[in-house]
Amino acid sequence: MSEPNGAADAKTKKPKKGQKKFAIGAAIIVGAIGYLMYAGVQASSVYYFTVDEVLSMNSTEKKMALRMEGKVKPGSIEKDMTSLKLSFKIIDDSMKSIPVYYQGTVPDMFQDDIDVVVEGKFSSDGRFVANRLLTSCPSKYEAAEELQKSL
Repeated sequence: MSEPNGAADAKTKKPKKGQKKFAIGAAIIVGAIGYLMYAGVQASSVYYFTVDEVLSMNSTEKKMALRMEGKVKPGSIEKDMTSLKLSFKIIDDSMKSIPVYYQGTVPDMFQDDIDVVVEGKFSSDGRFVANRLLTSCPSKYEAAEELQKSL
């Protein structure tokens, strides 16, 4: 049995030039979006360094912006409420410390011995100048979990 001419022609037709251009353009757009998503995830998933890791960095590494985690050293906080300037020392478990300078709104939970994450970079005179200061309060959650376990 023979096929109608239209069916045979449909099988042997080649894609038009416009369809090829569209497919290539779509592939480029999908590739670009994929790359931007990957780059965005990489940038936002930058982990933080500990105080010890930062202290072991060479001078070239310290010139880059970085994120550092530690605790606020008790008794090291100095605030100037009029200019919103803040200085304190951030410590790790080994009690090594780095002085941090920050200017801006201080989080409500900021106090001695609280976990903090600071983002910034070292200035030319060796000070860590933070442009972002984040606090966390794990003790609230730990206390609630312990209370719930005891019930």
